[in-house]
Amino acid sequence: MSEATSAPPPGDRSDAAVTDRDASAASDASVAAAAQPQLAALEVRADLDVPGETRRQARVFLAWFLCLAAAVVASSIAGAHVPMSKEGTAWADEQLAQARARRVKIALALGLLLPALVNVAINRRYKRGGAHARGIIVDVTADGELRIWGRGHGTRVALASARATERLVDVYAGRLGAWRQLRLRVRGAPGSRYGAAEIELSTPATAADAEGSRQLEGGEGDCVELAREDFERIRAAVVARANRG
Repeated sequence: MSEATSAPPPGDRSDAAVTDRDASAASDASVAAAAQPQLAALEVRADLDVPGETRRQARVFLAWFLCLAAAVVASSIAGAHVPMSKEGTAWADEQLAQARARRVKIALALGLLLPALVNVAINRRYKRGGAHARGIIVDVTADGELRIWGRGHGTRVALASARATERLVDVYAGRLGAWRQLRLRVRGAPGSRYGAAEIELSTPATAADAEGSRQLEGGEGDCVELAREDFERIRAAVVARANRG
């Protein structure tokens, strides 16, 4: 009859027990390593969030709407409340005059000055190099991924099987005006880790960018802009890892 094999008792120093513990430790280590965030080999911050211009306009509209609504409500509360028995008296006339003065002050403060200040603060935040754009991070990880994240962005492309192309685009973006961009489009392969994900980055174009075989196209302001130096650094890192198309 064959003998049944039992699990090693606690504290057993046999080879089987050591092997089981080593395998378990290796498995835990691999899980922990996979759970760790990927370190960025290169990281830059955006200079302008052109797609965020729509959100800026919506916030400006909302600020004016709320301030004007608050002004209407405050003016109604600050109005004169004269009893019918005192209508036409000097006291009633004085109350009405004071109420008109209060309403003018409320209209100037809540209906004009406050929304104007809020508008200035919003435009300052969304300007080129402002706090909003600086919250968008573009990086290339040590594992060979291009990522863009922050301020509503969140896309990554595996560069090993990606295709990188460049083009010139004339864009118009409302108050920002019209200008020409040099764009780098990085598109992942359908069978790659993240599928056919796509990231497009841009920088203001120069006269030298028109040289070569880059196509000039019309387009919308649908990608973030990087400062020229940061764009060149990201492009060099992408080109070194991706397939040129």
